[in-house]
Amino acid sequence: MSGALLHVDGLNVHFRGPKGKLVRAVNGVSFSLQPGETLGLVGESGCGKSTLGRAILRLGDITEGRVDFDGIDVGGGNRNAIMRLRRETAMIFQDPYNALNPRLTIGQAIAEVLRVHQKVPPAQIDMRVAELMRLVGLSPDLAARRPRALSGGQCQRAGIARALAIEPKLIIADECVAALDVSIQAQIINLLIELKGRMNLALIFIAHDLGVVRRLCDRVAVMYLGRIIEEGATEDVFGAPKHPYTQALMRAIPEIDPDRGLPDDPLGGEPPSPLDIPQGCAFHPRCPQALPICRIELPQKRTIGGSDVNCHLYDAPSIHSEQERETIHA
Repeated sequence: MSGALLHVDGLNVHFRGPKGKLVRAVNGVSFSLQPGETLGLVGESGCGKSTLGRAILRLGDITEGRVDFDGIDVGGGNRNAIMRLRRETAMIFQDPYNALNPRLTIGQAIAEVLRVHQKVPPAQIDMRVAELMRLVGLSPDLAARRPRALSGGQCQRAGIARALAIEPKLIIADECVAALDVSIQAQIINLLIELKGRMNLALIFIAHDLGVVRRLCDRVAVMYLGRIIEEGATEDVFGAPKHPYTQALMRAIPEIDPDRGLPDDPLGGEPPSPLDIPQGCAFHPRCPQALPICRIELPQKRTIGGSDVNCHLYDAPSIHSEQERETIHA
């Protein structure tokens, strides 16, 4: 995609699991991200979202594929390319306490980033730490406290301040509000929206909470068992989901409405193990609309109504008979 800050092409992350079995955590993922854009990455636990995020930032190994950041291939293991990636990207982790060194004060943790990346002269580090803390809504008076002396929301703000210390072009936020109270979640989300607009940050937001994703993200990518199965503008995906899995996710979004009951057709079963991914479409054992071809052939990406979707339902109409849909579950 022209002008993309990040372009991921055919990314695979495989590793050895129990008894030497191959775990295919990420399988052929491709997408692009523009400067200042926010992409929401959603899916059930274990679908590979966090592994994908870590692989993009080279915090984990890549088995195959290409990752281009700001026009430079960082997926090939070139040391200079990875060092540049480290200087221009950051990650916000799910657990704000474990993400910070418990032996360092908040001020020391932020100052360490400034010192390592030489963002400001040594004499200005304390002043810059105070600026960053104010930027994320923390009083500089808290700089002398250690992480366990802060609330979860304060600690996550400190983690965001540390991420912003390198003045990144891209931040990957991995479930960064999942462990926080609802009111604190709202504060962190509003903070990210404000910082995104002020600093033109590109953001990959990994989350389970689809309501948060809808509020924060420009585009959404839905993952299932290591693959992106649907991607599009946020309102397109939420307003008219195309893939049966995405449709099930959208029906399951809780609402504060006493007249709205639970879904009549909740998605049943558990995702297959990445140690033993089914042939064809990995979703077919759980899909209420599965066709015979779904268990044989991997669906290819098609653009339907503004969204990219990998699903055989959008192949030639001749294979869509009710009889064929029933055969798959026979």
